[in-house]
Amino acid sequence: MTWLLRRLLLACMGLFLASCLSPTLPLPPPTQPEVSSPDAEGFVRLQGIAAPRAEVLAWNRNSGLISGQVTGENSRFDFLIRAAVDDTIELWYTKGTDESQSVVFSVPSATR
Repeated sequence: MTWLLRRLLLACMGLFLASCLSPTLPLPPPTQPEVSSPDAEGFVRLQGIAAPRAEVLAWNRNSGLISGQVTGENSRFDFLIRAAVDDTIELWYTKGTDESQSVVFSVPSATR
């Protein structure tokens, strides 16, 4: 009986170690956000869905500015970033130590 128990224990340890060594899947990107045109003060509104309780970040590649928000249980984000027409913005989110893939878009001249 001890031989069978020992063999079962070794098999379980092997499965556990293999699962620890296997890479985790990356987080999916946030949805393509709804993007407003710049308002009178030069801000653009970004709205969309990421993951619950995640930190959503937007980086304006033209100006170097970053803005963001932590989502609630409903996974929705809605925040402003300073940007001009045709600026390129990259958007992603982090959850714990994991980072999602990003989406890249340009600021429109009129609300889509």
